[in-house]
Amino acid sequence: MTVADHRSWRTSSYSGNGEGCVDVAPSAGSVFVRHAKHHDHGVIEFTVDEWSTFIREACEGLASTNGAAQVERDGGDTLVTTSDIRLRFNEIEWSAFIAGANDGEFDFQLGVK
Repeated sequence: MTVADHRSWRTSSYSGNGEGCVDVAPSAGSVFVRHAKHHDHGVIEFTVDEWSTFIREACEGLASTNGAAQVERDGGDTLVTTSDIRLRFNEIEWSAFIAGANDGEFDFQLGVK
């Protein structure tokens, strides 16, 4: 098991049964993102500032300037990538994440676990 396996992962309340969506885990000073069904595709770590910017950019459909990951569209899918990690979310998965983010579900107090 990796460190990522021991995190408290959560998905948006807008995700059906929690499968096949954006998995998010806050910890002291960081937020981690992975695909709920494809854990082997990697985990992206965001600092507090990067996460705040990432959420704003994602919700507003802005270009990625967060410093941790690029968000881009590929047909109906959304890709969240770094130089070595590529997470692909379909339209339903990404829409559920955005709906939760717009409702503040991922506004974490990152100094506290």
